[in-house]
Amino acid sequence: MSTKIAAGQRLDTKSVFDRYHKGWEARDPGLIASLHSADTVFHIHDGSEPITGRQLLKAQCAGLFEQFKFSIEKIRLLCGDDFWTFEWLMVMELNDCKGVLFTAKVEMLDVVTLNHAREVLRKDVYMNGAQRTGAFTRAGIEAKPMSRPLT
Repeated sequence: MSTKIAAGQRLDTKSVFDRYHKGWEARDPGLIASLHSADTVFHIHDGSEPITGRQLLKAQCAGLFEQFKFSIEKIRLLCGDDFWTFEWLMVMELNDCKGVLFTAKVEMLDVVTLNHAREVLRKDVYMNGAQRTGAFTRAGIEAKPMSRPLT
């Protein structure tokens, strides 16, 4: 990565982020995948293996959206010429083991690298494991890896 960032490039990265974030907020796997490169790597660092390729990513996102109902609270976005980091909270409404509704919040961090075509080349997602385990345990959900290669 270059250390000097041209003003126009930073704004361009932000516009890619804005389109990408809309895909996640709309829970639209097609839009998300369309902003990734054909050879993209998507890795949720929760003990799971990386997903490689646009088609597998699209299927993985559809599965995540089906399995988990969550919203996103923005905390901080840092953009560079070919990357962004996005700190956010995954917010889920869950029922505890007694059926009582509670709001779970898990701190998340996305590290995203763009290629020269302004496509997402790689996305690494880091989560606060203690918060995730606590929320899932309280809800009686087994904390399995969120990202699994699909066959």
